Amino acid sequence: MISIITGLLGLADPISRIGKSIADARIAAMQASTDKEKIEQEERVRALEARRAVMEREADGKINQIIRALLAVPVIVFLWKVIIWDKVLALGTTDDLSENLWYVTMMVLGFYYVHWTVGRLKR
Repeated sequence: MISIITGLLGLADPISRIGKSIADARIAAMQASTDKEKIEQEERVRALEARRAVMEREADGKINQIIRALLAVPVIVFLWKVIIWDKVLALGTTDDLSENLWYVTMMVLGFYYVHWTVGRLKR
């Protein structure tokens, strides 16, 4: 069970996984026996650092935040309508979502809970 949780947390933080790969490549470069191996490992380090930089910039990008919000709005509206309007106030009924749309809803909700949890664990 713990391995599943740590695996999921690892999926949620690919930047730290790249950081580990960079550290491994630097160690391999120091342990390389030939100049060719050193050059290959140093190129790998530079490529991984570039990938990490792109991921860091993308994660804080405005467009990323907008897309996340746009994906969450329909889920929030639907659940609010079903819970508040239909169930609490008993003012209507809403057709059920298809199985695929329920999967999308669970993915969106799961993303926000995992994102929040990982953010709290990093503090």
